[in-house]
Amino acid sequence: MPAGRYTVQDGSGRAVGTESFRCAPGPAGWRYVAEIETSVPDPHREVVDFVVDDRWRPIRLRIDTGSHDLAVVVEGDRATAVRDGEPVDVPFGPHVELDYFSPCFNAVTARRLGGTAEIDVLYLRPVTCEPVSVRQRYELEGEEEVSTPAGRFRADRWRFTALDSGFSRPLWLAGDVVVAFEDVFELAEYDPGRTGPVPLG
Repeated sequence: MPAGRYTVQDGSGRAVGTESFRCAPGPAGWRYVAEIETSVPDPHREVVDFVVDDRWRPIRLRIDTGSHDLAVVVEGDRATAVRDGEPVDVPFGPHVELDYFSPCFNAVTARRLGGTAEIDVLYLRPVTCEPVSVRQRYELEGEEEVSTPAGRFRADRWRFTALDSGFSRPLWLAGDVVVAFEDVFELAEYDPGRTGPVPLG
């Protein structure tokens, strides 16, 4: 079970928190659980619990930010969601990805896509978990070695672009772990367990 800790950054490389995680293959497919501490927009803690099937399609998601909580269950091509105890409409479908401010969503999307694509995304706003529809682009740029504070990895280099805002940064995915995401997530500590990618040398 891979486990570790990210330094959470603000998109410009400034540290604003941490995300401690563990992830592993399971009976359904893959599961990622994280505890997040961040100072943005105010100091608070969050929990993210995300499960996908063996095709990297979402099955269920739980986010608790202290002030808000969201639970999403996907059955077939439809999703039902409850936010702060009330049902909420989520524009989800077979060609829509889920996203929130955690690297597990980038890992799931990249693994499912397998290559360059522009996609429709159900984005959950940080802290409030309000769902909005956005467009993103993932570009697979090739394999390379990348250095992190937790070690050096052989990884697939992707470029992530939020088409609505134009924000664009490279990220590196080794196996099912985002090992680097420039100015956004820095892998500070890492234990590959029995199933995770192993640092080089």
